[in-house]
Amino acid sequence: MLKKAIFAFFFVSLAMALPGCFHKIEVVEIEKFSNVELGFNGMKSDLVVRVYNPNYLSFKLKSADILLRVGEIEAGDVELAEQITLASNDTTDVVLRVATRKGALGRILKQNFRDMINGGEIPFSAEGEITGQSLGLKRKIPIKYSETLEL
Repeated sequence: MLKKAIFAFFFVSLAMALPGCFHKIEVVEIEKFSNVELGFNGMKSDLVVRVYNPNYLSFKLKSADILLRVGEIEAGDVELAEQITLASNDTTDVVLRVATRKGALGRILKQNFRDMINGGEIPFSAEGEITGQSLGLKRKIPIKYSETLEL
């Protein structure tokens, strides 16, 4: 009985202390949209995010919940290209896939037609978070990026 109590105390203490040992995972840099493909089905692109993991444990990135906006239009979604592991005390490039929603490109062209003709600017932004996990503990990495496309 005493062994079970000691084991339970040790496990609870470890579970409470472990989250406090983790440092915040940092976004070091976000590169511009690359590999842009524009077609009848919309726009596809990559967005590379350089992430630094200052922790002694690796984190496996599982999912991304990021929304692509063009001006005020919710134009598409940004997802992880593949599940990736952030090595401990290292910087990793995380590739995110950007894809517009069906019909979004038409709405973007309609709303920004005058700016396109006059050589104006169209603001693109991606905002949300990437979720990672290590030892059953989840960490969220906030992503906020904006870029202006000059025509």
